[in-house]
Amino acid sequence: MTTSYEASARMADMRAEARRLRVDPGLSRSQLIKLFGVSNGTLTDWLRGIEPPQWTRRPNAKDDLRREAADLREKGWSINDIATRMGVAKSTAFNWVGHVPLDPDSERAREKRELAKQRIAARWDGFREERDRQQMAIWEMAARDAGRLSDRDVLLLGAISYWCEGAKSKPWARADRFAFINSDPGLLALIMRFLQLSGYDPGELAYRVSIHETADAEAAADWWAETLSIPRARFQRPTIKKHVPETPRQNVGDDYHGCLTVTAPKSRELYWRMEGVVKAVIREASSAYRDRLEGR
Repeated sequence: MTTSYEASARMADMRAEARRLRVDPGLSRSQLIKLFGVSNGTLTDWLRGIEPPQWTRRPNAKDDLRREAADLREKGWSINDIATRMGVAKSTAFNWVGHVPLDPDSERAREKRELAKQRIAARWDGFREERDRQQMAIWEMAARDAGRLSDRDVLLLGAISYWCEGAKSKPWARADRFAFINSDPGLLALIMRFLQLSGYDPGELAYRVSIHETADAEAAADWWAETLSIPRARFQRPTIKKHVPETPRQNVGDDYHGCLTVTAPKSRELYWRMEGVVKAVIREASSAYRDRLEGR
């Protein structure tokens, strides 16, 4: 009984022999098919990359067109493009140049990829413009709904924001203090206003930049100080994150400023007050949710 391994080895031997006979003595395709008992498709796969013998070509074949087609193929033209240029069927173009591999780095191939990108961009430009217009309209509507924030609103939003993003105490590791880290300058501005309303001056707080080692930590600290109008002298030594080349990071370039940690001293009571606010908000929202479900 023939195993799959033996069958594969036999096919490989037959392929090698067919390629040899195609070159010397130069058997035709029909001769090889009859000799090995394989299909036309299998033989085509076996002989890929081997020029047909000269004697198998028709004496009245369009040799000039063949040569031009081969030149175009070597320049990176596709079978379809060659067929259109030569005014022949795609199958004819394939017979002429199918044995010539297409170079993906050729000038023609690069031009086609660039044209494809341009067509795709043109197709989606209108969609993107309409999407951006709708987004801007919704932003404007949301801004009108939000209106001006009162101090009470800021205190509530600040407490909720901290509970989503700030460092929290755990039953197994008590740390009842205020330490908030984020990379969004808008959210950090909200937190700074929250701390102001809680009785803290920006000059009392401590700041620390956390950034990858490939970036400029000092420049990032300067940027945060200017953006949030906070004293540069209150910045502590930055936390440098080790760069991992295998990780595909998108937060790079001039717009990358790392994260900023804001720490409030003697903030145990502030932490407890935030904790109480969050519990009260959750309790109220949960109660309203259940009432709505029950139709009250």
